[in-house]
Amino acid sequence: MNSIWIKKLHMNKIYNRRGIAIVMVIGLVAIIVPVLYLLSQMGTSQTKLAFKYHENLLTETTAFSGSNAGISRLRGNLRGYQNLTNQLVGDESYSLNLRPTGKGFFQQDLYYMLASSKIKSHNYAIMAEAEQFNPEPDPPVLVISRDFWNTVEPYEIDQVADVLSMQNDRGVDLLRLDETRDYEKNATPTQYSKEIQAKSSRLPEELIPDWPEIVDNLTSEKLSM
Repeated sequence: MNSIWIKKLHMNKIYNRRGIAIVMVIGLVAIIVPVLYLLSQMGTSQTKLAFKYHENLLTETTAFSGSNAGISRLRGNLRGYQNLTNQLVGDESYSLNLRPTGKGFFQQDLYYMLASSKIKSHNYAIMAEAEQFNPEPDPPVLVISRDFWNTVEPYEIDQVADVLSMQNDRGVDLLRLDETRDYEKNATPTQYSKEIQAKSSRLPEELIPDWPEIVDNLTSEKLSM
């Protein structure tokens, strides 16, 4: 009789231990699974962000290649309206538009030089002014490019309406630049530092710890009268 009770007590202990073990496993799963999911999401988010920056950089680099190609064409004494699409740089492509705007003081040809690239959802367009002088006597000819301006708006650089919109946007940016320069010249170092420091709330979290040092550098190099 005693042996039967001993066996029953032994079995109860085993079942209790199994019950405790199951509860512990369930508890660990309840904790670990969300943590693993969070870590996987963080990794996925950082990976997506890295790909995004890579695509942005590749889009901009390709557009700059198109702009450099435009300068090379002008230096090679190619003249007049030129519109090139799907020009390859490696696996990526750019569009180039050279649009004559008149003659300069030395009878040089004046152009709007536009280049653009698109990779997936990323757009990048560059507008600049260029002066193409006459060959003396052979190419390469003197080319002066200036006033580079860029945008991420999906403009079609071979469409007159879009080119006009780009000119207007550039004009607005130039006015803002003048206002910023005037403020920078007239503000005291304390005012300037305080104003920039307040922008930290708009920054990505990764940049916030370094922002005070950046503000100090900007303040020390600010424009003065």
